[in-house]
This record gives sequence, structure tokens and C-alpha cells, in this order.
Amino acid sequence: QARPSTRQLAIGCNDGTLVACDTLFNTVHGLYQDRYAHRDTMSDVIVQHLITDQKVRIKTRDYVKKIAVYRGRLAIQLPKSVLIYEESTQDSQYDMSYSLVQKVNQELECNLLVVTSMHLILCQEKRLQLYDFHGDKIREWVLEATIRYIRAVGGPSGREAILIGLRSGDVYKIFIDNHFPILVVNHPHPIRCLDLSCSRNKLALVDEKSRVYVYDMKTKEVLFEDANANSVAWNTDMDEMLCYSGNGCLSIKTGNFPVHHQPLQGFVVGFSGSKIFCLYSLEMQTIDVPQ
Repeated sequence: QARPSTRQLAIGCNDGTLVACDTLFNTVHGLYQDRYAHRDTMSDVIVQHLITDQKVRIKTRDYVKKIAVYRGRLAIQLPKSVLIYEESTQDSQYDMSYSLVQKVNQELECNLLVVTSMHLILCQEKRLQLYDFHGDKIREWVLEATIRYIRAVGGPSGREAILIGLRSGDVYKIFIDNHFPILVVNHPHPIRCLDLSCSRNKLALVDEKSRVYVYDMKTKEVLFEDANANSVAWNTDMDEMLCYSGNGCLSIKTGNFPVHHQPLQGFVVGFSGSKIFCLYSLEMQTIDVPQ
């Protein structure tokens, strides 16, 4: 009997052998502030407003390889093209609808995909490539170590900045209209996760030792560190507040106050006002926390 909602697959062979397989698929998703997009049924993309829980389904009728979200932009990588969607302007900020504005008819291979207001950024091991929405390559950067993490941190349209964490432990900032990466921090261990505070004065990172660090962007001084972390996120509204998760616990750090702990399963991916966004078992959860 067919059970399309399950991940198990049973195979019968001519020699009488029965094999039961467990099929596992990589999570394909993207997040920017309160917009979260993820792949569904291999060919659809669901965009979710994390505050209102409103959802929009986009049918591509092809295999979805990568997803990237930035402000009102949504990029969906297919085997032989990249679709660029734009969020339609509505009277209410909570109304969501997306329309296709551009199609890049190229087979672009990458490990990580980032979209900005006017460009696509493709990561291939140590190499970053900048493309416009017509498929023309504008710029390329080659780093000295494998890129582990990329985060778009905003900026003027066409001149946005991105943060890059390397396997070597170095953290770079790149302005996409500039040929030269800027070294921000030289961390001693490989980078797993990065985020920048809303004032852009502090950098939080999680390394391969599962430790979280907060650096002062000007002095490069370590302001805070703790253990048992797998992801970290700054509050988008409150500059002195960040959260990190790991080892079944959610930790919230505010200014110089002691760290607040509470049980949590999953990975923290965003923090806005009093709401924390957590990814657990392929589902995005919104958690209200005390201020």
C-alpha cells in the first residue's frame, strides 16, 4: 500500500529478498528576518511569515536545489536555471504574494546561494562569484580557505555587504561592489555560524568547538564566550540582546545581565523582539520569550 507521507521505501526482488530503505533528503531552505522559505515535495517552495504564520506556496514544476531569501527577493535554483521572485507590494506588511520577475537560464553550480536586491552570489568551496539577474558574471573573490558560512547583512541596493566565515577561522566582510575582502576577526577555530548585531558593532560566532563568542568589531576584543552552542542570533530590534542554542538548551544574553536558560530542542535561526525562531525536525517554530 502506498504511503506518500512516509520516508520509508520497501523493495521486493526476484530472488524473494525484501529490503526496507529509509530515505533522507537534505533540508533546502533560506531565512531573512521574519521570512522563511523551504522546499516541499522536492519541487515546491513554501514561504512563511514567521510572525503571522501566513504561508505562500510557489510551484516550480522542477527539482529545487537551493533557496535564498533577502528582503523582498526570493531566489530558487533549479537544475538548469535560477528563478528570481519579488514580493508584491501590498497595503498591509503582512500580506504576502510573490511574482516571477527574472529567470537566469544558466546551469549554475554552487555549495551555497545568496541573493541580494540586484545580484546572485554563488559559493564554490573557496570561490565566490557575483552574477547579475541576467546571468552575467560581475565579480569574483578567491579566499584562502573553504567557506563555511555566509550571511547577507544589508546595505544600499547593489552595494550590500556579506559576512563570510572560513574553515581557517577567519571572518571576512565583503562589499559586493568592491574587489577586496576585509578581514574582521581571526578566530582560532573553524566557523560554524555568524551574526552581526543591529548596530553592526558586535559580531557573534559559533565555532567547531561548539563555543559561542562575541567580538567587538572595532577593538577585536572578546566580550563574551560560552560553551554548548550550535547556532547564534542577535535580536534585530535590541542591540544588546542575543540568543544561542545547544545541548537541549536555549540561552539568552542581555547586556551585562546573567544568561537566562530554558529548555529547547533545535537550532536558533532568528531573534526578533520577543520572538525566537527555531528549526527543529524540519519544522520552523516561533517561541515567545520574556524580556
